[in-house]
Amino acid sequence: MELQRILAKDSRTAMEQVHARFGKDALVVSNKRARNKTELIVAIELEEGSAAALEEMQFQGDDSLVNLQEDSTSFDQVMESKVFKTIPDSDVDTKDSTAFLSTFGDDTKVQPDVGHEKREQLHAREIVDLVKHELAIMRREIKLSSQLEAWSNSQIVSESMRPLVAALNDSGMPLSLQTMVTDTINQSHTYDQALYNIAKVLGVNINSTDILDDMQGVHIICGNSGSGKTLMAARLAYQKILEYGENSVAIVSFKDSRFGAWSQLQLLGSQAGVDTFKADSETTLNNLLQELSSRKLIIVDTPGVGAETTLNTLTNLLPEANCHLVVAADSSEGGIKKYIDMNSKSWMSVMVSKLEENARPWPLINVMINNSAAISLAVGSPSINEHATLIDGVSLVENSLCGLPLSFV
Repeated sequence: MELQRILAKDSRTAMEQVHARFGKDALVVSNKRARNKTELIVAIELEEGSAAALEEMQFQGDDSLVNLQEDSTSFDQVMESKVFKTIPDSDVDTKDSTAFLSTFGDDTKVQPDVGHEKREQLHAREIVDLVKHELAIMRREIKLSSQLEAWSNSQIVSESMRPLVAALNDSGMPLSLQTMVTDTINQSHTYDQALYNIAKVLGVNINSTDILDDMQGVHIICGNSGSGKTLMAARLAYQKILEYGENSVAIVSFKDSRFGAWSQLQLLGSQAGVDTFKADSETTLNNLLQELSSRKLIIVDTPGVGAETTLNTLTNLLPEANCHLVVAADSSEGGIKKYIDMNSKSWMSVMVSKLEENARPWPLINVMINNSAAISLAVGSPSINEHATLIDGVSLVENSLCGLPLSFV
């Protein structure tokens, strides 16, 4: 997939150019005014022979006909260089940079924090990758939508069940899941029966596992920033302290240099009544684990930035450890898939945070159906006193189907 820019005198003319050059399947991701013209950023999949067509793209400037690709840098380059700072400025033509980021005078002197800059660049790189994942998923959904010709209004579903279809569509159920349950809906006689069957049909395709029954040894908790992994680690430690005793559980923070991260873990550990430790290197972690070897359960909390590198380091250092991924119920499909694909064969389980009542984690369901990873625990409240509970595929889908809009059903 590539991002291309179209400039025209108005939106209508710009869209005509998009359709003429890329077809009606082209995905417009940005629309704004630039140089007193309408600028469209279009996401396309390049096919054989399309490169030549792109070279012919031109727009008439005030004085002469200027080649578009020579006149401006690509959207990806500007986004990564000027906004996210993931590639050096020297790699990007700066003549159009003022359209994206204001410049500072030469008298502005800033002494950079090298470590902080590296973390920010890594985090920005992850954001860029996530945007690209999301664009690919959006294109897939749009393509599927055009193939199904507005599934919710088609003749595939019986007349009596169309209100239910409308409710499912309004709830955000992806088209790929809707196609899986079409026959189930048609074979149901009542809405309640249809909802029960939908939960069963989708749920049985999601693997699940019970990790609470005998949770011992070293368990690594991973996830993106804001997913609630640190709170999940403290919650699990609190639950197991009640079972094993306060001197049998410990939490270790590994290489989390975010401002306030260590203080947060200490506070949560104090609330849970569990000992907390900090390891800034592999050597320190290894020494800590040797000192804590008498404990039944050690939970290793990891940073959200650079998760893949951290995970590879820990799996090599601790091959016998169990790895768990924490994802928020409201996470996007691209974000979930990105983290699951990091370690798809080694995740012992996927834990779901922020699964509040009537939450609709359709993106998570869609990813889990197409992946061998197993879900294990779920929690809704941010309170450490609320225990994480076992969850399977059927109950996860039921949570998404609960409380559909009565105006539809």
